[in-house]
Amino acid sequence: MLERHRRLLLKQNPQWRDEPLETYEFKRDLFDTFSKYLKHKQILAVVGLRRVGKTVLLKQNLETLSKKANSQNLCYISFDDRDFQKYEIAEDLINYFLEFSNKKFKRYLFLDEIQKVENWPDLLKTYYDLEKNLKIVISGSSSLELKEYKETLAGRIVTIHMPIFTFREYIRFSGLKSEISFKNLLREYDLNFLANKEKYEILFNNYLLKGAFPELLDVDDEDFIKKYIRESVIEKVVADVSKTDDIRRPDIVYELLSIFSKNTGRIFEIINISNALSLNRNVIANYIYVLEKTFLIKINYNYTKSAIKRARTSKKAYIAHCCIPIALLDYPFSILEIDGEDRGYLVESTIANSIEGTSFWRTPQKHEVDIVVEDDSILPMEVKYRKEVRKSDIKGLFKFLERFNLNKGVVITKDLLKIEQIESREIIYIPAWLFLLLSQ
Repeated sequence: MLERHRRLLLKQNPQWRDEPLETYEFKRDLFDTFSKYLKHKQILAVVGLRRVGKTVLLKQNLETLSKKANSQNLCYISFDDRDFQKYEIAEDLINYFLEFSNKKFKRYLFLDEIQKVENWPDLLKTYYDLEKNLKIVISGSSSLELKEYKETLAGRIVTIHMPIFTFREYIRFSGLKSEISFKNLLREYDLNFLANKEKYEILFNNYLLKGAFPELLDVDDEDFIKKYIRESVIEKVVADVSKTDDIRRPDIVYELLSIFSKNTGRIFEIINISNALSLNRNVIANYIYVLEKTFLIKINYNYTKSAIKRARTSKKAYIAHCCIPIALLDYPFSILEIDGEDRGYLVESTIANSIEGTSFWRTPQKHEVDIVVEDDSILPMEVKYRKEVRKSDIKGLFKFLERFNLNKGVVITKDLLKIEQIESREIIYIPAWLFLLLSQ
């Protein structure tokens, strides 16, 4: 192995020389889940949108392990270096670590951006099958890039998704109380949140503009924030997917991102996009699938008990966080101060992306509910991020409650907080910022 490669590998692993690992003190909510999975034999894959903090998560866990494990049994390799991306060199780097590790004890191998190595699943399969006491952890910028493992590493790998920075994490980072429960909602709000209401509202506005990405938390410059999101997130994701066999025209990726950014939270038909771009609907469907797998968009389906019917009906697309369309379309930050449809859809996108397993509901008669959450029970939610919420604004919510014989619904507002009994049904009005702090 070349001296240059050994030098870079040693630089990436200061713990081998008993030097401290440099990383951030603040830990994401995923940290404990990640740590729990380290005890299992299977390869642990961390995937997520670019710049959400996957590398930091790996290094923080490496730092924690360094306090209780032999430092020679810990290895971190970043494959951002072009030379490291060659299969033979990647193999040499791993063998170098294994040669000087103590095989009698657990060894930890962290491989960052592993998808940049050609035929990486075959490489990992060999080490997984032949090496004892070896835990392999890998990261990648999208599940799309890591899809190759499904066949080669079947049964040998588990995947966890690292989301964008959540509002709860943003508030915790800011040093304020960051969680509230539905139980005794009004009383708990009065005791723990009311005194700092204005601070929470300001922080929520900041979160909508930049809060998805940890590196922007302390940045206030509007031009820089937009430039960072466009160049470090959007352009990098498009470059990533353009290297796959599924994508031959990155310009179409940009077109779709622009369409969904302008219409985030709105219902779309693939055939209409197909006609607008003069492309086959199957091509468009594939590009949308690819975008979803990069975590840049989320697709919601019309709520119905039939999975087949759900797949055939209209869909909604949400951009991952409202700061992305603001940056891509160069909207002024003041857009969040204007009481209108655009602001409402941007906030709805942030709400919908904060919840797993959501759908929406729309009937041929145009009765509609923005978000339907189906877990142990069914909970319909309307997003009305405006100064005033009228009874007519929640007609669709009541139609849904009647249709499915439910007794509770949620209206997400700008600043209204109350619980109302209407026609034997409970309607909870809750500000968007407070809703995002609800315990799961």
